[in-house]
Amino acid sequence: MQVNELRTIKAPITVNYEVTPACNLYCAFCYKESGCTLVHPPLNQVFEILNRLCEAEVFELGLFGGEFFFYPHWREVMEYAFKKGFFLSFVSNGTCLDEDAVALMKKCNIRRGAISIHGPRAIHDKVTRVEGTYEKAVRALELCLDAGIYMTVLTTVTRDNLGLLHQTVEGLNSLGLVRDNLSYGVGRLCPYGRGEEEWKRDKISLKNYLAVFAEIQRITEDYGIVAMLGDAFPLCRVPKKYHSLIQGCWMATGFGHITYDGAVKGCGVSQLVFGNLLKTPLQEIWQSQKMQEFRKLHWLPEQCGVCSMFCGGGCIASRISSDGYAPDEFLDL
Repeated sequence: MQVNELRTIKAPITVNYEVTPACNLYCAFCYKESGCTLVHPPLNQVFEILNRLCEAEVFELGLFGGEFFFYPHWREVMEYAFKKGFFLSFVSNGTCLDEDAVALMKKCNIRRGAISIHGPRAIHDKVTRVEGTYEKAVRALELCLDAGIYMTVLTTVTRDNLGLLHQTVEGLNSLGLVRDNLSYGVGRLCPYGRGEEEWKRDKISLKNYLAVFAEIQRITEDYGIVAMLGDAFPLCRVPKKYHSLIQGCWMATGFGHITYDGAVKGCGVSQLVFGNLLKTPLQEIWQSQKMQEFRKLHWLPEQCGVCSMFCGGGCIASRISSDGYAPDEFLDL
């Protein structure tokens, strides 16, 4: 009999808002569909979604994409969100950031953000499929760090960068960018969008991930910074010494994801949609029957329901599923 279930509050504390689905890069692992649309949503729709999030009393708003800074009206969006009282953060590939952008971030009291760097220079440019993106990302990171913004460098594990995480951080260290206000986050490769092709072709094995954990631990020891796997992972598949390196996931409890057209999801990668806040108030969606059923974790193996570690069964987005409900790829069905 299952005893482990997720608990929640009336609305998410933190939301990542995908302001635009458009991006100026073509990362091989991206969970968006191939040929990512370049159609930006109208500004009035963005403002309306921000109004709805404010009404739901969302505290922290992550400005997300696509690429948020690729949106032609990103400045107006940031200023409007700041005036609505959100605690703001951002996730970016860094290619559109300059001194003026960072100055506006400071004006809007943005204290933390994340920039994607997927390996040393040659590997990063290969992954993003656009030459010169490493230099732009590193420059953006430097500007943000200099401004006192607490930054996280994000790396998605792929076949191209396996075994190169430590080298990635060492490259940043050689540029003087490993500082007190820097952390390092590693993400899992998920089988959606363009990422599905790579996931099927060059699947990252459990053995590979155990090597990733060892590398993350080495980074923390060598550079004295916080370094973690930013996604969920089944703790029963990982030696206890690595458990503290797994951030975990609180999707559909205290965290949610809003797409550019208002769809409410547990996270950006998962294909599960629980409603649309342009049609239904977010608090109502958050307490809906569909979300309550999701939190019962009925799709997990029986042993997860009574496991004392209760990690939520790892990542729901790590395995292909026809209905969006799936145990972690490393759990036995």
